Amino acid sequence: MLIETARFGDFELNESKLIEFPSGIPGFEELKSFIILEINETKPLYWLQSTQNKHISLPVIIPFELLDDYYIEIRENELEGLHIKDKNDLLILNVVVVPEKLPEMTANLAAPIIVNLKDGLGKQLLIDAAELPIKYPIYDAIRKKLQGGASDVGAI
Repeated sequence: MLIETARFGDFELNESKLIEFPSGIPGFEELKSFIILEINETKPLYWLQSTQNKHISLPVIIPFELLDDYYIEIRENELEGLHIKDKNDLLILNVVVVPEKLPEMTANLAAPIIVNLKDGLGKQLLIDAAELPIKYPIYDAIRKKLQGGASDVGAI
């Protein structure tokens, strides 16, 4: 299947990589089909790319790659429609806002995107937890990840 993107060009993709969002994603309810792109130059940012609109690609993170203390509790009823049989089939993503001033980059930790990778189904949740911010600063966590942590920091 040919995927057209405005940001990353066109490429062939195995249809098994498609993720269907039956209800869409808030703000993009009309778009139901997405893929997750891993671009070496932008890691640890990934891209939730619409297969229906080449101009829509949302930057996302896998929070457990960056945030040691990220924890969410998902109720069974919140997973309805995703056909989860094994928790190892789940992928959790958080949408990132990348402003002009990169140090002001934030992730929405209160509205994770839950994906059943095995069945290719996804939905965005709104977690009812006061301790999960909508605008969590992630710039320093990304810098630490790219530098390999404090042990790789040095001066010349």
